[in-house]
Amino acid sequence: TFSANLTEVDASYKDVLHTKDLAIGYDHVLSVINFDLKRGEKVGIIGGNGLGKSTFLKTVTGALKPLSGTYSIGSNVTVGYFDQQSAQISSDKTVLDYFWNEFPDDTETAVRSALGAFLFSGDDVFKRISDLSGGEKVRLRLCIIFRRKPNFLILDEPTNHMDIIGKETLEDILEQYTGTLLFVSHDRYFIKKAADALLVFENGKTSFYPYGYEQYEQSRSEETETEIPQTAKKEKKSYTTPAKEEAKRQRRLEKINLQIAQSEQKYAELEAQLSLPENQTDYVKLE
Repeated sequence: TFSANLTEVDASYKDVLHTKDLAIGYDHVLSVINFDLKRGEKVGIIGGNGLGKSTFLKTVTGALKPLSGTYSIGSNVTVGYFDQQSAQISSDKTVLDYFWNEFPDDTETAVRSALGAFLFSGDDVFKRISDLSGGEKVRLRLCIIFRRKPNFLILDEPTNHMDIIGKETLEDILEQYTGTLLFVSHDRYFIKKAADALLVFENGKTSFYPYGYEQYEQSRSEETETEIPQTAKKEKKSYTTPAKEEAKRQRRLEKINLQIAQSEQKYAELEAQLSLPENQTDYVKLE
């Protein structure tokens, strides 16, 4: 698997990102955000599709203008931004030339060493960018970003084209990362490992939770259990014992967890197949 040393980065000031009434979107407002990110925090962004998670990252990196409100990046902050288009890069340049163009002052030995750490060794460095798989393109972009040792990493779905080993490797790298992290992901296991706080997008607003995904799930579950509908007060007495109801709920929960595990395994298998070189030109199979 690939490797990177991100344990030694220059420290930023305490305030890394500040947003005030930041309205994000294209032709209409997707969400309004008030959020402060401090040095060393690792925040995962979650929420349904189309609510503005990626749009938020594009806005604070300057790729997209805010509709209203303000945001600011703190002093001595160096940003490393990985977006969803990183796996779509296309070029006739070789991996070696593409990387070297980013770091023209490096020696060939240093360039080859950096690429080798991300599994581009031997003749692999002479592959054309356009011929790389989605997973290889992601590794190359991460190699370039990590090489600069930013103290503020902004990642948008970085594990989309990775196999299980690649995901676990990135999790370990980010766990040891000494800088500040802000990322979007739909992979709940990745979120559990990489995030110690959450920014949740829902219903046109955002909520910040200063704890990890497991505690977030637990708190949401407790909120749901305490929300007793008014109509329930008028219902007739149930003759089912609480013990039977709890056992029934546990059986259903076990069944759902099994379905989730099976679906995630299938998802990982399909991702692995997508990254196989022999499948890259089989358009019927890719579809």
